[in-house]
Parts: sequence; C-alpha cells; structure tokens
Amino acid sequence: MSAFRKVIVAVDGSEQGLQAARVAARMADSMGAELVLLHVFALMSDDIAGALGMTTEEIEEVRDRTARKAFDAVLDAISDRPRPPEEVALVGDVAEAILDYLNDARDVLLVMGRRGQTRMGSLLLGSVSDKVLRHTRTPVTVVS
Repeated sequence: MSAFRKVIVAVDGSEQGLQAARVAARMADSMGAELVLLHVFALMSDDIAGALGMTTEEIEEVRDRTARKAFDAVLDAISDRPRPPEEVALVGDVAEAILDYLNDARDVLLVMGRRGQTRMGSLLLGSVSDKVLRHTRTPVTVVS
C-alpha cells in the first residue's frame, strides 16, 4: 500500500504546470495512488470581482473555462494513463486556495511547478510554490 492515497498536481496551463503533471502522473501510477488535477482561477477577493461587475455565475464560468483549458492540456500530455484523473477547479488567491484544499493532509502528495507565472509577476507577488511550502504540513514536490 502506498504512503499517499492521492497525488495532487497544481496546473495553470503553463509549461511548468505540464511538466509537474507529467511527473505527478508517473508518481501516482508508480504508487497506485489517485491523480487529482487542481486548478485555481486567480481572484484575490470578492471585492475585485464586484469592482469588475462580475456575478458569482460569471466568475464560475471563467473559472470553469480556464480550468478546462489547463485540464485538457494536461490530459493530452498524459494520455497514456490507465485511468482518468479527478479534476478540481477553485477560485481565489492561488496559494491560499491550494493550502485550504490540502488542509495539511499527510496522506496526499502535492506536486507543483516552481514557476507558473511570469518572472516579473513572481518578483512582485511572491512565488505560489514558496508560499505553499512555507505554510503546509502536506508533503510537496516542486518540479523545476
């Protein structure tokens, strides 16, 4: 029996996210664990959505559309897997949403790319992977 029941991979449509998904799929398959694709539509707060005039339904529609694009890219990259992964789409601050989803679980492994956004965005906003690593007790593998 595997030490991990799930391997969760954070995907954002970037090449780093695709590489992380390839690694996560191999890890899940080798451990007999379930693979979960996790996408977070980056929205810092409800205030921003309100300022943009977006309804909850519109936010969910954009979340689903961006998640589908990221999921489809991953599914193409790991098409040889024996079973399809679970797909989870969230909205919020990316690192906070990942941390909330993990809830410090010890029986899952999170796999994520080191950098999904632009280098400038990373310098200004801080790295999602760095924040997740600093604030979770869940095991994390960062793919560069």
